[in-house]
Amino acid sequence: MRAPVRRWTLLVLILALVTASCGGGGGDDTQQVESSFTPPRTYEDLDLSSPEAAVAEFISAFARRDYIAAALILHPDAQRAVSTAVDENDLTSLIAPNAEPAVVARMAIERNGDHFLDGMRVFEMAMEEAMTNGGFIVDLASGAEGLTLRTSDQFGAVVEGILSSNGSDVVFELAPTSDERWRIRSARLANGTPLQIPFSGTPTVDSPSRNLEPRDIWRSTLPNDSPQELLDTIVTLVGLGDYVSLYLLLDETGQRGAAEQLPPSISSDHGLVAMLLDTRFDTASFPVDVTEADPIASETLTIAQDVGIGEAITFAVTVGENALDVTMARDSTGAWRLRRMVPVGELTAPTPFSLG
Repeated sequence: MRAPVRRWTLLVLILALVTASCGGGGGDDTQQVESSFTPPRTYEDLDLSSPEAAVAEFISAFARRDYIAAALILHPDAQRAVSTAVDENDLTSLIAPNAEPAVVARMAIERNGDHFLDGMRVFEMAMEEAMTNGGFIVDLASGAEGLTLRTSDQFGAVVEGILSSNGSDVVFELAPTSDERWRIRSARLANGTPLQIPFSGTPTVDSPSRNLEPRDIWRSTLPNDSPQELLDTIVTLVGLGDYVSLYLLLDETGQRGAAEQLPPSISSDHGLVAMLLDTRFDTASFPVDVTEADPIASETLTIAQDVGIGEAITFAVTVGENALDVTMARDSTGAWRLRRMVPVGELTAPTPFSLG
């Protein structure tokens, strides 16, 4: 995900110039789509340079309800603990007992739906339910005060503070990863234990029901209202090396296929499938060339209009002298997600693409 901020700035400037050159009713539509393509928060964009900075980023992610960013800030030990909790159907280290039934019910509804229920997705769902209906173990939604670095060495650090929502003491334990960035291993209340990660303790004051709708901050920056929009977004993300965002644009089948191809041994710094995918493509190029992809044929776009929710369409995309077999599916919101993108004729190529 090596996408320097200056490259995002250049992209925005280019889009602004393109938008300014458009006129008429079609130009208004173009402006709306292009101006909405602002960069998401990538892992490299997060300030994890010190324990205090990492805690501030973590709290900020909760305050703006950006739970994907929060999941990326978790230490790989905590990320793997979340994935284990999902596999074992035990969410006690994520949310308070009163919120667990709602999350379990939502998992049952979403299973085999729009998203692969990996650790990142379930973490996101659990935090959304805790925000809406109450159920945070450590309620960071209103921020924290008096943050103080208590101890720090090359192996770990402890930052203490007071939760703004209820005045409870909170302790953050952090550890660095091999990229010399500090990550949250645990956040616990005074009565919690460091043995339970990522969250621990019994709240003396229940977190309030804030009745706020989920904010899909990260995905909302990625245009995918039509097959052409999705293809254009994918081409841009590949050019920028932002494969976490690309993972979010895969449908459930594509995300599951990526998870099956990515062993945890790929990286000791990350325990989430999206970041394992990003790490894979940081060291190996994207498996297909999309840099000069032609527009999708008008006949295909016409057929796509009749594709229903949960259905998919496969079509060819020309790239220079070559072509790709592309499968896109329509999710429950009516938006489009990528299922598969492989060279034409490679019938046995894995979904969503080869990660070998």
